[in-house]
Amino acid sequence: MNEILQNIDIMEVLLTIWTVVLVPVLRYTWKQIYAWAETKRLDKYASILYEEVVKSVKSVDEVIVKDLKRTADWTPEKQIEVKELAKAKTILALSATVYRSLKEANSDFEAYLDSLIGTALFDIKNKVL
Repeated sequence: MNEILQNIDIMEVLLTIWTVVLVPVLRYTWKQIYAWAETKRLDKYASILYEEVVKSVKSVDEVIVKDLKRTADWTPEKQIEVKELAKAKTILALSATVYRSLKEANSDFEAYLDSLIGTALFDIKNKVL
């Protein structure tokens, strides 16, 4: 037994433990931390997006919609045009990093933005905001 212990190279044992155990554990830990940070960042960006949607919807409502609703010009086509204007204002208000990150994270960003505008309209009409 004494001979076996003398023949073991401690550095080789440590290197083996490092490669077999510690490197995979550290890699897994790093991936989990990165995924958590990415989720936190996207949550922050999503709340920034919603704040900008609300600002854009309120702005478009105050400037364009209130006057148009009293006239015959308030048609379904005009409603779509106003919604597109709110979307454009929202996208322009976002920083490039926020816009790019949200667009990469959500494959159907346009539909997501449409639903957020609908949610913001509902919240504003029902005085939730």
